Amino acid sequence: MIRRANAPAARIRASAERARRQARRLQAAELFAQGVRPAEVARRLGVSKQSASRWHGAWQHGGAAALRSKGPSGVKPRLSDADLEQLAAALGQGASAHGFTGQMWTLRRIAQVVQRQTGVRYHVGHLWAILHQRMGWSVQRPVRRAQERNEAAIQQWVAVEWPRIKANARRRKARIVCFDESGASLLPNVRRTWAPVGRPPVLRHPFNWKRASMAVGLCYGVGGGGCSLFFHVHPGSYDTVSLIEALKQLRVFLGGQKATVLWDGLPAHRSTAMAAFVASQRDWLVVERLPGYAPELNPAEQVWANLKGNELANLACEGLGGVISAAWQGIARVRGAWHLPYAFLRHAGLSVA
Repeated sequence: MIRRANAPAARIRASAERARRQARRLQAAELFAQGVRPAEVARRLGVSKQSASRWHGAWQHGGAAALRSKGPSGVKPRLSDADLEQLAAALGQGASAHGFTGQMWTLRRIAQVVQRQTGVRYHVGHLWAILHQRMGWSVQRPVRRAQERNEAAIQQWVAVEWPRIKANARRRKARIVCFDESGASLLPNVRRTWAPVGRPPVLRHPFNWKRASMAVGLCYGVGGGGCSLFFHVHPGSYDTVSLIEALKQLRVFLGGQKATVLWDGLPAHRSTAMAAFVASQRDWLVVERLPGYAPELNPAEQVWANLKGNELANLACEGLGGVISAAWQGIARVRGAWHLPYAFLRHAGLSVA
C-alpha cells in the first residue's frame, strides 16, 4: 500500500508502536484465558491496573479479537490508497498529457487532476501534505536527457562493454581512467544559501567571457589498488593538441603505469591527430568511448558536481586565478577523502571489483 511503502519515518514508527501495543494486549488475552487475574496481568506486563481491567472487560465481551488494533485513529481520508495509486499513475504520465503546457507539476495543477479523477476538491496546502506524507513525493529538479540517446545501446555498453574494458585492463595491469573536461569562468555557480527572508545575497563579479579549461581523471585500480585523482588546467578551451598534452601529463602522473582512458565523444577525442597519437602510445595507453549522450556513466562528472556544490559554489572572483585556486582546493579535498571516488563510481552504476 502507498501509505506503508512510502510513509516517512514518523508514520513507520507509529505503525511499529501500534503493533507492539497490540502484541502486549494479545499476551494479556492469553493470560486471561489461563485464569490469571487482571491485577497479576498488570504486574507481569508492566501496565497499570486500570489498563489491565479495561482489557479484561473487552476480552470478556469479545475475546482476543476485541483487543486487536483498529488501525490509526483520526478522520477517514477522503482519498483511499487505491485513489492515490491511480493518482500516482496519472501524474506519472506528465503534465502535458493532462492538457498543461510543459512538464511541470504544481500543486494547483495536481489539485485539478485530483478533482477530475475523484471529484474531491483539496486546498493546495492539504494536497502538499498528501503528496509528501502519503505518497512519498517531493519537489525535485528534472534530469535532462537528449532525444538522440539510445537506451538499448547504453544498457548494452553496461552489460557487455564495461566488463570487457575491466577484463582488458586487468590483463594489462592497467588503471581505468575516467576522464572528463569542464570549463571555468568568472560567472559564479549559483547555489542556494541562508539569508534573511526577502534579502537574497548579491554576487558581484566581472562580466566578461574569459575562460579556462580543466580536466580530471579518476584513476581506478581494477580489483584493488585504490583510486588517484589526476587534475589538469589549460588556458582557453581544450583542443586536440592541448588534450594530447594532458594525456602526456597523465602518463607522468601515473608514474609508468598503463592506462585505459574512458571518455566521451568530444570531437577532439575523435580527431585524426588524436587517433594517431593514441596509436603511437600502445605500449601504455588504450582509449575507450562511453556511449553517446550518457554523461551519467562517467564518474568524473561527479567530481565537477562536487566542486561546484562546495568550493566553487557562489564564488565571485576578480580573475580566473581565484577560480582555479578554489578548484585546486576542492581537488585536494577529494583526494583526501578516499571514499568519494568510489561513491562517484557507484553513482554511475559501475564497479571495478
